[in-house]
Amino acid sequence: MVNYLRTQSLEGTMVSPYELVSRHVAAALEEAASHAIPPETIASNLIGEAVRILKQHRRLDDIRSELNFVIDNLEDRDYEFMRP
Repeated sequence: MVNYLRTQSLEGTMVSPYELVSRHVAAALEEAASHAIPPETIASNLIGEAVRILKQHRRLDDIRSELNFVIDNLEDRDYEFMRP
């Protein structure tokens, strides 16, 4: 997932793609809660929308690789070799 790019917003402040998406996801979850829609239903729909967008811009093998990476890293792991 690419979240290192930063772009200038209309207000002149810097915003990353992660910050932009995170803000909209939070708003969607808040609206969903007001309509008694479970957060996991929103998450499933977000995955579907993400795949739809990716299919317009990337090869299926690239999408598959990215999704497999996410799946392979679903469990929280304690990587001892990464500790100081």
